[in-house]
Amino acid sequence: MRRLRRAAIRLLAALMALAVLVGASASFAQIPPEQQQVQEKLEGQRAIVDGVEAALGRDGLRSSDLDDLRTRLDPVRADLTAGIAALDPVLTNLNHRVKEIGPKPAEDAPAESASITAERDALTARAAEVDAVLKQARLLKVRADQLSDRITSRRRALFTDQLLARSYSVLDPSLWLAAAAAVPVELRGINYLLGDWAAYANARMQPIGQIAIAFASLVIVGLIFLARSVLARPIQRAELGVDGAPISRLRACSLSALVAVLRLAAAPLAATAVLALLNSFDLLPPRVNEITQGLLLAIVIVAVGVGLLDGALAPREPRRRVVPLSDEIAGLIFRYASIGLWVLAGAVTLGAFHRALVVPVPLSVATSATMSLCLVLVGSHSMRALNALSGDGDNDTSDAKGGETRSAAPPAAAGAGAGEAPSTSVLNWIKFPFWVLNLTILGALIIGYVSFAGFLSSRALIAVVMAGTLYLVVALINTLFIDALATGPRARHAAKLIGIRPASLELLAVLTAGLLKAVAIIGIVILTVGTFGTSTSDLADIASRITLGFTIGNSTVAIADILSALLFLVVGIVIARAIQRWFAVAILPKTAFDQGLQNSIATIIGYIGSITVIAMAMGQLGLNLENIALVAGALSVGIGFGLQSIVSNFVSGLILLAERPIRVGDTIAVKGEEGYVRRISVRATEIETFDRAAVLIPNSDLITGMVKNFTHANTTGRVIVAVNVAYDADADEVRDILIGCACDHPQVLRSPPPRVFLMAFGDSYLKFELRCVVANVDYALTVKSDLHFAVLDRLKAAKIGIPYTPWSIYRGGRIGEEPAAEDEAG
Repeated sequence: MRRLRRAAIRLLAALMALAVLVGASASFAQIPPEQQQVQEKLEGQRAIVDGVEAALGRDGLRSSDLDDLRTRLDPVRADLTAGIAALDPVLTNLNHRVKEIGPKPAEDAPAESASITAERDALTARAAEVDAVLKQARLLKVRADQLSDRITSRRRALFTDQLLARSYSVLDPSLWLAAAAAVPVELRGINYLLGDWAAYANARMQPIGQIAIAFASLVIVGLIFLARSVLARPIQRAELGVDGAPISRLRACSLSALVAVLRLAAAPLAATAVLALLNSFDLLPPRVNEITQGLLLAIVIVAVGVGLLDGALAPREPRRRVVPLSDEIAGLIFRYASIGLWVLAGAVTLGAFHRALVVPVPLSVATSATMSLCLVLVGSHSMRALNALSGDGDNDTSDAKGGETRSAAPPAAAGAGAGEAPSTSVLNWIKFPFWVLNLTILGALIIGYVSFAGFLSSRALIAVVMAGTLYLVVALINTLFIDALATGPRARHAAKLIGIRPASLELLAVLTAGLLKAVAIIGIVILTVGTFGTSTSDLADIASRITLGFTIGNSTVAIADILSALLFLVVGIVIARAIQRWFAVAILPKTAFDQGLQNSIATIIGYIGSITVIAMAMGQLGLNLENIALVAGALSVGIGFGLQSIVSNFVSGLILLAERPIRVGDTIAVKGEEGYVRRISVRATEIETFDRAAVLIPNSDLITGMVKNFTHANTTGRVIVAVNVAYDADADEVRDILIGCACDHPQVLRSPPPRVFLMAFGDSYLKFELRCVVANVDYALTVKSDLHFAVLDRLKAAKIGIPYTPWSIYRGGRIGEEPAAEDEAG
């Protein structure tokens, strides 16, 4: 009975273990949803990336074509990034679980439970599957990022070529004669276009329906502007204040921002709604739709520009004006800037008509030149008027009798938002770059660079608008975070509500305001420089194309490098001092540090900033910073021996970058690792091995150790193929076979020619070596394998035997049995 009970217990335990194993296998067989989603999308994403890469290889791509390629590629990059982010935690979790289980026990250790073994194996298999999918996604993401960089480079090159294209000079009479002759052609084209539009619309809708659509468009426009008027009434009442009392700066900034938003949003919103209505009924043919896009851009230019200027300058509501200007100067800037915006919008509209109707080139050039000339005239007239209002120089009149000097400028407005007129020094500081810019534009128009002149004139106008916008945004940030939250009467209540000290709240508000102002400045600069399809990189590319220089000995010094280094040094020192002062005045006093520690921190920050800027400026000039690194290495000895290796790697990195014994893309072998050099930094060099693993080698090992560089001088490399043949073989025939195999391979160079050497007389064979040079050492292993196959096939065809050494084998505990006869080499 006891035996039966023990057998039943053992059987029950075995069944329970089997159930555990089956349950674990079933649970691990399920694929994680993240892995399944990434796997399902990979093939489609790879097809999109392949298509974009193939399309990018074609010549003659336009800017719109590159935009289409980027539109196809960006969603793939976003999906891959999301998929990688989703799989990373899954793989980390699986590896962590495998690590918690521990490694397999040793052979002499007690056996572990079968369920633990099954769980480890299942987790390891799942981790391997997830890792494989993750590597594929990362590799495809790298390809997509590289294609995106190629698209950006193509766009920059295309824009630069268009910008620096030379056409007609404005002094060339043939330009204006050809443009005048093309005007009737364009008018006829517009007449034909209107006729085609009418026929296109009549084919899709009855006239009564078209009238209804037109009436609906008018209703939409009216409702949008009526809504703007209704929303603007509370703002107008708030501007009046109570009994003419001044309004606070926070309220003035808020009202100006609301006015700017209402003014800039109404017209573009109405135009977009009308175009959407017409397109929904398919009433716009393709060419008309292209023109309407140009009209929409023109509306956006005028509406956004005038709205931002109205919000910043407030020419008709001085109580909410945040820019410290008088009523006359604010009105003058607003009036002339608005005229310039209308000129720019007109040029954009005409350009849309020119592109849609494919007018002759002289008419397009004349339109761009006319826009540039008009903007130069508007800017010059505004500068003279501003000079007259400021009471500068020649505009002062003296009383002959009393000797008193009276300024021609009227007094500044005394409103809450109005300020003093700009001083003479500020105006003089603006004058010089303004006239330099105007002369540059006129010079470009005269020598035939009309596109470049249009670029400069339009950017100057946009810079004026964005300067007022930046002032409004910075003023709003200061009043909201510093005046109201940090130092205002509600600061103590806000600190108590949040649960922190008032000094901590003030410190947090100052840091937040500084961060937001930095973001605002960067955003405004990008908007100013990056309008109309370009960016700061485009401007740098333009500057690099017109770089001038002179040679001293064997060194070439570029004037542009010197000017850029000086400019970088001045601007960098100013920024470093500003950051130091900001820390000393706004940040450190809010902390609990004593005054001596605050001064030390501020001084260290100033030194670090200045040294960094000077070093970077010297680097721009091409000066060798090796001596500075050596001084740092000497100082590191006094600071501590722990810095010696860091300084050694730093100096070695400078030597690598200066002497270039190893370059990015070289194939090297160092410390048992062999692969491609992917990146050289001042501390370490990144090598990608042939199994796609990244290895970081300290730079000191590359300088002081032995490094084999396969592609330092050239990409060629030698391949050696060793062949053993029997003594009864014809040596000349073997040599001819080996040379023929080498000559038939496309990667083997003919100069130097392949050579065959009889290296040794073995016990039962003749040892030959085929030595040849391949064009690319990266394919040396492939070429060697191909030669092995070819040599083997040809030796078999020639019935030349390759001897081998027979091995004794164990059979049933006995030694000495020979291999079978059929195993011998033929």
